[in-house]
Amino acid sequence: MVETWVWFLLLAASAGVFLHAGIKFPWFVFFQKDSGLRPKDPPATMRWAMALFSALCIVIGLVPQWFYQILPYPVSYQPYTLDHLVTQFQLLLFAGAAFFVLLPMMKRTLTISLDFDWFYRRLFPSVAQRGTELVVHWDGRLRQGFIAMIRRTLDFLALHLPEAQLSRTRLTSSMVMWVAVILTGYLALSFV
Repeated sequence: MVETWVWFLLLAASAGVFLHAGIKFPWFVFFQKDSGLRPKDPPATMRWAMALFSALCIVIGLVPQWFYQILPYPVSYQPYTLDHLVTQFQLLLFAGAAFFVLLPMMKRTLTISLDFDWFYRRLFPSVAQRGTELVVHWDGRLRQGFIAMIRRTLDFLALHLPEAQLSRTRLTSSMVMWVAVILTGYLALSFV
């Protein structure tokens, strides 16, 4: 029972692939409104690659037994039986008929398709740019604040600046008082 449903799903998927890749795409690319673009022929290496892989596809289709022999286990599959051929021709015929019957409903629309590449083309670069702008902004502010703090500290500790804290003139009496306080503290700690 499950195998039957899987077979029907695979059959529907192959019909869908044939409709989209086999009929719809070539129809809209080659048989609809001419865009007027006339691209130059591809380089010789690209033409050789296309010819090579086209020939390889034809060989795989004509002589699949050569490739079945490469498999690590024995295969007894016959792709060109009458049942397989009739089933595939029916699938292709009815999918093609469905396409041409539904063709008026498949008008081309000029839309933007947001595929996954939108994330790495648009979203990630814009997020990275905004993040970079924030980092640069806060880095500048932090640097300015740090430099200002260092300047204030140096101004406070500098001895050679007249307005600095340590370069002010002190009264002799206040200096004597601080020396006496420090000496008393030292003596109290040394006797304890």
